[in-house]
Order: sequence, then structure tokens, then C-alpha cells
Amino acid sequence: MKCANCGNADERFLWDEGDTIYCSKCCHRTSKETGEDDLVECPYCHRMRDRKAMYCRWCNDSAWIESTQDEFEEIDKILKGSIVK
Repeated sequence: MKCANCGNADERFLWDEGDTIYCSKCCHRTSKETGEDDLVECPYCHRMRDRKAMYCRWCNDSAWIESTQDEFEEIDKILKGSIVK
């Protein structure tokens, strides 16, 4: 077992979840099938998020509902840090 994100191979910090391995050092999951980060696109902010996480680490969305174009543009500006005050 090895974390695809940080390369951790210390089994004290790796947790077998059946189809994935959770790394408690970097808080990422690795797909056992592919050996890569277990990520999917967030339908709200369109950034890659952990498939099993309750909330998106980028936009904090938990509803899994697609954003409107206006919502996406607003959250994208915030996440890129380009809001002008």
C-alpha cells in the first residue's frame, strides 16, 4: 500500500477502506483499482475532490448539485483569489 498523493508507504498511517486506501498523513484516498488519487470533479466548483468526502475541500459544498454559470463564475473568482474589494 502506498499513497498516490504524498507517497507515504508507512502502514501505520494507511487505512484499507475496501476499494480505497486512506492516508491519515495527507488526508487523501488512493483507488486500489488504479493506484491514483480517488478524485471526482465537484459539480459546484468543478475542482477535483475526494469521492468519499462529505464536503468539497475547495468550496465546502456537500449537496453534489451542479452550479449555475453565475454561481460557478462567482465561486471560481473567490477560489482564485481575484475578488476586488
